[in-house]
Amino acid sequence: MIERVIIHRFRGIRQGDLNSLRKFNFFIGPNNSGKTAILELLYLSATSGRSVQFIRDDLLPAETGVLRATTSVRTDLLGYEPLPYLRQRHGKRGEWTGNPATLTPEGGLEINLRRLPDSDSAPPWASFRLAAPLPEWGEQDIYAFTKEDIGRIAMVTLQEPVALDPSMIPPYIAETGVKPAGAATPRVTPSEASPATVAEEHQPYEATVTDWHYLWEPAWVYRWERHQPIDRLAVWVTQGRRPHPQHVVFFSSQTANAHLTDHFARWAYHHVKDWYETLATRMAQVFPTLGGAKIEVLEAPDDQAGRTGYVRFPNRTPLAIDQFGDGARHAFKLLAALTALAATVDDAHPGLLLWEEPEVFMHTATLGRLLRVVADIVAEKPIQVCITTQSLEVLAWLILYLDEQPTLQPDQVSTFHFNLEDGQLHIRPFTGKALGEWLRFFGDPRLIEEDELASPLTRLLSVREERE
Repeated sequence: MIERVIIHRFRGIRQGDLNSLRKFNFFIGPNNSGKTAILELLYLSATSGRSVQFIRDDLLPAETGVLRATTSVRTDLLGYEPLPYLRQRHGKRGEWTGNPATLTPEGGLEINLRRLPDSDSAPPWASFRLAAPLPEWGEQDIYAFTKEDIGRIAMVTLQEPVALDPSMIPPYIAETGVKPAGAATPRVTPSEASPATVAEEHQPYEATVTDWHYLWEPAWVYRWERHQPIDRLAVWVTQGRRPHPQHVVFFSSQTANAHLTDHFARWAYHHVKDWYETLATRMAQVFPTLGGAKIEVLEAPDDQAGRTGYVRFPNRTPLAIDQFGDGARHAFKLLAALTALAATVDDAHPGLLLWEEPEVFMHTATLGRLLRVVADIVAEKPIQVCITTQSLEVLAWLILYLDEQPTLQPDQVSTFHFNLEDGQLHIRPFTGKALGEWLRFFGDPRLIEEDELASPLTRLLSVREERE
């Protein structure tokens, strides 16, 4: 699992160091404190799995001139293209029409950073190439880039580089002591059960690694206080065990309100054993009124693209899950994704669930049941979970779950309070049951940086206790 992230200029974060990530992670804090930015950063990191060669002609023939690298895979587990998915979250078109990239005759991409807008100072390097790996003898050349890739690729990941040119290392990251050194770790091939394209199924999977990520689309780069050429890029380092790029789920309100993609629904139907039956059981655990109902995933209504869930009670016509309301739709689509993810991960191909604000649309009792089902699913699976939340009920549920359930150990859980000041990310960690102790003695942990260390709810309960 990913254990540490060191950040240079990603979205609203000018610099930050998130350490000691565990199996189950909760991100709390005020609005605009970097919580969702971290989810997006982790998503881009985890879905960078398409093998390429990173080439800087200005450094050839030095060892830093050609480096083993990856870039964004075509789709994640749910069938979404990583960069277009995130761009649409922020109200943009999926494809980036301003990418300063062109196709090379060999089927690679050449990126000229001088063509970026407002590039008045020299970028860290004038240009570089992403070269597609050569196919094996007798194989079709399926690795080459296409014109469509230009609008979908804006980052490159250097996997465990032995050395890096100094122009590629931001001072803040250097100050943390992280260095680009070390031999490559052993390789294993991805699972054939993954819903990857043929090209991506042949990519190697690394164990514990230190990856260096470079993103050049200006919309994702912290734009103020630029002092050095490297400040034109968002750069971050991830340490730990990389999830398999097709075993990554980013679940948000955007995902909940969209239909399942045909890509995902077809793959899950053919590769996930008893997918419908397992979904029906888990939905009944969250919504007891659905006990005895059957679940199917069929074409979306009104000739829309994608597929959706249908609930069928005995002797009744089926109802689309969307007719049950926002909470049922949210839970169903999350469980559809997580059930498929849990069925296909293994120790060699771990997964990652990024879940934004689980409390949205959910009644408090339903929310508690959903969180319990999710925790039970991932407890014995190699799946790392990162959750952003504004809900005190989610945190209370976590404290109670750790007290009551032996399947998830306290040392597998961390809660991080985020706060941003002038782009500097400040993080206060709570490991295991420490969150409960803080809540009991100091009040609402979401309000650490506020004048009052209690939410209206906790203040109300405190007043009532004093009166009694």
